[in-house]
Formats: sequence, structure tokens, C-alpha cells
Amino acid sequence: MKKLIPFLLALCCLILCACASKPQEKAAVPEPEALAAELLASGAFSEELGAVEDVVARTMYVLTEDEVASIRLYSSSGAVSEEIAILPCADETAAGKALAECSARLELQKRLYADYKPEEVPKLEKALVVQRGSTVVLCVAADAGKAKAVLDKYF
Repeated sequence: MKKLIPFLLALCCLILCACASKPQEKAAVPEPEALAAELLASGAFSEELGAVEDVVARTMYVLTEDEVASIRLYSSSGAVSEEIAILPCADETAAGKALAECSARLELQKRLYADYKPEEVPKLEKALVVQRGSTVVLCVAADAGKAKAVLDKYF
């Protein structure tokens, strides 16, 4: 009987471990256009964002074509600070630079909006900057929670 109790306890532990929930795997990062469409449809933005030309986006984020083949940037009219930048980088080294550029962009925007429209600064402070592999995303939204719900599926 003394040997049966430890055996039953060990068996119970094994059963409980087997029943433990596994961490949910993230879905594959979608193509930039699909991810942007999902973010735009999420209801996270207070106004319609428009696509920004690649050459302008490269100037704003200081990234070369070798680092990021095609930047997907969606921005507001300027009246609000909302924006989506999807940066599919060539490799993780380029992604590291893209992360730094996203941080620099956010700091610049905070300084500019502090004088221009201070009520926009909280959006910038809640901005989401995420990386998975060589893809980096910056998202400044009116409702950061809704944008985060979309990004949490992939990042």
C-alpha cells in the first residue's frame, strides 16, 4: 500500500500536466496589404488613413530599398497622429534598424504634436511597435486596444 500512494500521486501529476493548456501559436504574419486592411477595418482609427507613396515613406523612416523592399505606410491627413507602418525587412539586422527608426519617428511626432495638437500625444504614447522575425509594424491608433487585438494574432 505504501508503494501504491506515490504511484497514484505521480499518475495524477502526469494527468494534470497532460491537461495543461499549451501556449497558443501565433498565426503567420500576413502580407503587408492584408495586415493593413485588417488593421484599417478594426475600428481603431478616428479618421480614414490614406496610403503614402513609397518614396515619401522611405524619407520618413530613413530606410533603403535594400533594407525594406516596399514600405506600406498609411497616414491620416495630419490633423491627427494616427498611422500604420508595415516594414517587411530584408533580414533581422534591417529589422533592428527599422525598430530604431520607428522609435525615432514616434519621438519626433511627440515633440511636433506637443506644440501643434497636445491632445494627440497620448495616442503616440500608446503606439504599438512590434517585430516578428524580419517584419516590423508601427501603429498609432485612436483605440490602441482594437489595434493590439489585431496585432496580437500575429506578433
